[in-house]
Amino acid sequence: HRLLPGRLPRSPPSRLQPNMNVLVVYGSETGTTKRKVKAIEKAWGSRAGKKFGSVTVKSGDEAAADFASIKDTYDAIVIGVSSFGDGDPPEGYQLFLAELYKPSKTEGEEVVRKPLEGMQHAVLGFGSTVYETYQNCPRLTDKLLEDVGSRRMLQRLEIDEMAAGGEQKEIDAWEGKLFDLLNKGSPADAKKAPSNKWDEGEFANDSGKCDVDDRDELVLQLQGSSGGGSTMPMIAVLVVVVAVAVGYLYQTGALN
Repeated sequence: HRLLPGRLPRSPPSRLQPNMNVLVVYGSETGTTKRKVKAIEKAWGSRAGKKFGSVTVKSGDEAAADFASIKDTYDAIVIGVSSFGDGDPPEGYQLFLAELYKPSKTEGEEVVRKPLEGMQHAVLGFGSTVYETYQNCPRLTDKLLEDVGSRRMLQRLEIDEMAAGGEQKEIDAWEGKLFDLLNKGSPADAKKAPSNKWDEGEFANDSGKCDVDDRDELVLQLQGSSGGGSTMPMIAVLVVVVAVAVGYLYQTGALN
C-alpha cells in the first residue's frame, strides 16, 4: 500500500501472553503448612505488578476430587506439603498423592498416562531433620508431578523446622522467584526442560541425591477405601462380634 505524506505504517497488534492460572494445593497435619500457603496467596493478591491470572487454594483432598479437570482449568500448580509419621502424607492430602500414583499403576510400572501434561509446578516442603524420612512426602510429590507430565519450574524448597531461624526469609525468597516466573511465563513454557532434577536439593545424601521412600501401597489403599465407603470399619465390627460370640460360648461351656 502507498503511504500518505506524514503517515507512518501501523505496527501489528501486540500479542499478549496468556495469563497463568495457578492452583495452590496444601497438605497440613498441624495447620502450619496451610497457614504458610494462605500467606503466600494473600501476598500475591496484594503485590504490585502481578500479571498472572487467578490463584485458587485447595486442600489435597479437594484437589483430588477435581483432578480430572485440573489440566483444563489451571496452567501451574504450587504444592505446600509436609510429611506425617514415617514419611506418610498428612491429613487431607492422601487422596491427591494417590491420584499422582494412579497413572503409573494402571498398566505396569511405566507411566502410560500423563494427566498433567502441559502444566508446570513448584513444591514447598516442610519437615524436621530429626526424622529419617525427612521431606519424604514433598519429594514424592515433586517426583510424581513430573512423572504425570508436569514441568518443574522452580527447585523445591525444603524447610527444616529444627533450623535455628530464618525459615521465613527462605520462603519469602522462594515465593518471590516463583512470583516472577509466573509473571513472565506462559503456558507454552511447559514444553521447556525442567529447572532441575527432583532429587537435587540442599539436604541431599552423600551421593548427592535426595532420598525418598515410596508410599504407593498406602495411599492407593486409602483412596480405594474412600470410594463408596470403607470396608475396614465393617471388618472391625465383624471381628468384635465374632470375639464376643466365642467368649460367650466358652463361658457357657459350649466350646469345652
